[in-house]
Amino acid sequence: MKTKRLALAAMAVFVMAGTALAAPGAAAAATPDNGSIAAKYAANPHLGYAITPLRCSLPQGGCYRAYRNGSIYWSAGTGAHIATGAIAGRWASFNWERGFLGFPKTDENCTLVNAGCVQTFQGGRIYWQPGAGANPVAGGIGATWDRTGAERGPLGYPISGENCTLVNGGCVQKYQGGYVYWQPSTGSYPVHGGIGAKWVQMGYERSPLAYPVSDERCGGAPPSCVQYFQGGTITWPTSAGVSVNPYPSSTGVVVNKRSPNAPINQTPPDLVWAGSQLMRSEAATHMAQLVSGASAAGAPLTMVSGFRSYDTQAGLYNYYVSQYGRVVADTISARPGFSEHQTGLVMDVGNPNGACSLQACFENTPAGQFARNHAWRYGFIIRYTWGNDWTTGYTYEPWHLRYIGVRTATNMHNRGFQTLEQYFGLTPAPSY
Repeated sequence: MKTKRLALAAMAVFVMAGTALAAPGAAAAATPDNGSIAAKYAANPHLGYAITPLRCSLPQGGCYRAYRNGSIYWSAGTGAHIATGAIAGRWASFNWERGFLGFPKTDENCTLVNAGCVQTFQGGRIYWQPGAGANPVAGGIGATWDRTGAERGPLGYPISGENCTLVNGGCVQKYQGGYVYWQPSTGSYPVHGGIGAKWVQMGYERSPLAYPVSDERCGGAPPSCVQYFQGGTITWPTSAGVSVNPYPSSTGVVVNKRSPNAPINQTPPDLVWAGSQLMRSEAATHMAQLVSGASAAGAPLTMVSGFRSYDTQAGLYNYYVSQYGRVVADTISARPGFSEHQTGLVMDVGNPNGACSLQACFENTPAGQFARNHAWRYGFIIRYTWGNDWTTGYTYEPWHLRYIGVRTATNMHNRGFQTLEQYFGLTPAPSY
């Protein structure tokens, strides 16, 4: 059945392209239609002559008949409707009435904005527009698109079908102006505009922010918008442009002199051993890969200092204050509660022989050069880079590696961002 209908569909396209077919045979012309199909055909003579007999072996007791310029499908629950052109071709790609769309419930409606057309089926709709092609909308994603204003809203027409191969069981559909995402634990939400562009740039649902959990919410004077994601928020506009604020539990969390750990004395629940040091589980896995990669490259490095508790950081900070005074201590050590080490996402690294340990000259050692050139490949960045103390508040630390995720670290590397504050669109934090 499917093969034959594909052949008939191809023949219909061939005819519509301007190639004449021979007149129908007497047997096809003499085959009776059921009443509904006959009435629909009588009202639409542009369909041309019949090229198949009536066939009523379809699911739901349905019938169809193919004509020179299209087909008519009928079922008791939907009535008789025409299937033709690009929309019919897209419906065919989903196995006609046997697919998730079922039978057509309407004819095409070609009165939509920007010369668009739509046809409604039992399981959804197919839209066509010259710049977008023919694509279905259905289910939760379709309902969310309707909520945004459908083709008249900011998303415009669909330009793809659904893709349900995303992490954690997620689905996405792409539209002219953005995306609609669905995931079992979050539901369905759109992303578009400046907020959507930043989320896409960070790595979509694989970024530290993961899936959207709200629509954009806009208000105020001047107006600004915020959207919530599983791992944080994105706000637009801000004084620095688009601002990303990962949650404390996210691998993208930003801890600096103006953003302490939350709660301030927190200990991450997923700490595991990375050599002799503790890190959060995901970071520890990637740190092990980095150490292995450095060794294979002939630049072995060792793990010096990972997770530090609030109390440990208090003791270290107070020591530096006693040695150098508070002003200097604040440039080389975080106050308790304000240390990245407390996130469990940081590892200070060094040379196995101890050369240039926790000193700027570490950058010129084989281990330091490997960290500078390759840490991003494993999801790490050098957090306190040269010449950026005006943003971070700390002097250069080429040994201080911060896990941010492979996608985000790669994006920062490729786009030349030197600090998390700049990358996330946050204000500098050089002081408390």
